[in-house]
Amino acid sequence: MATSPYGGPLISLDGAVDLHCHPYPDLFPRLADDIEIALAARDAGMRALVLKCHHESTVSRAYLVQRMVPGIRVFGGVVLNSYVGGINPAAVEAALRLGGKEVWMPTVDAGYHAQVHGGTGGYDAQQGGRRQAVTHPFFRVPNLDLDTVEEVARLGAMPEFGYCTVSPAWQYAAPEKIVAAVGRVGASRCLLVSDTGQRHNPMPSEALRVFAQTVFEKGVSEQDVVTMISRNPYDLLDLDSADAPPRPVDLAWAARLNADPCLAPAAGPTPAPQPQ
Repeated sequence: MATSPYGGPLISLDGAVDLHCHPYPDLFPRLADDIEIALAARDAGMRALVLKCHHESTVSRAYLVQRMVPGIRVFGGVVLNSYVGGINPAAVEAALRLGGKEVWMPTVDAGYHAQVHGGTGGYDAQQGGRRQAVTHPFFRVPNLDLDTVEEVARLGAMPEFGYCTVSPAWQYAAPEKIVAAVGRVGASRCLLVSDTGQRHNPMPSEALRVFAQTVFEKGVSEQDVVTMISRNPYDLLDLDSADAPPRPVDLAWAARLNADPCLAPAAGPTPAPQPQ
């Protein structure tokens, strides 16, 4: 716990992990790009972040950002919207084997999203054996009630609460609702993320700090806040093994991806035709 020079305790982001941020490039307007968001997160003391885009896999983007911004781990994933073929097992396989850490079910192209928002492709303010994480359960979609949040946690999923849900631009839930859910489910089963990158919200690292500080000041203990922004996402990303060398099977699979299917294996010279 840090202390503000102007008085009062401050939640520190040292070692924090943001599992959900939205940088540019994107079809929606964004506040900052991959590199700017990674730099800000690193400078805030964060350990890792996961880039999310509704319109493409972020795995290759994360790889390049990781090479350019030392001092923080950067991961990507894939959202199963129409831009990658919808519920596409091949897209999932490729994303995970190339180092992706998250697979999100359809967002802006989901049927329930269309019912709530009047169509696919945008939001109200924007147009355009493992544990599972249930993304922003109090957002307008899926807008789960507290009993359902408790039930999905009992079944092994982890509710992932985002600053975006409580932000002034969205106001889909009050911070007190997040605090009540954490108290009911338990911090060991919950995650806090930024879910930002939009122009009307703070940078993801600052949004996560504000969110963590807010739930702390609303009654969640410092230990529980650290659990939700550091320990739980650290475990989900399996960061202890993140630097392990690729397995032979992954190298073989990547080699096949890079092989030119139009080039057949070399064969011997074609024998000359024999006279009839």
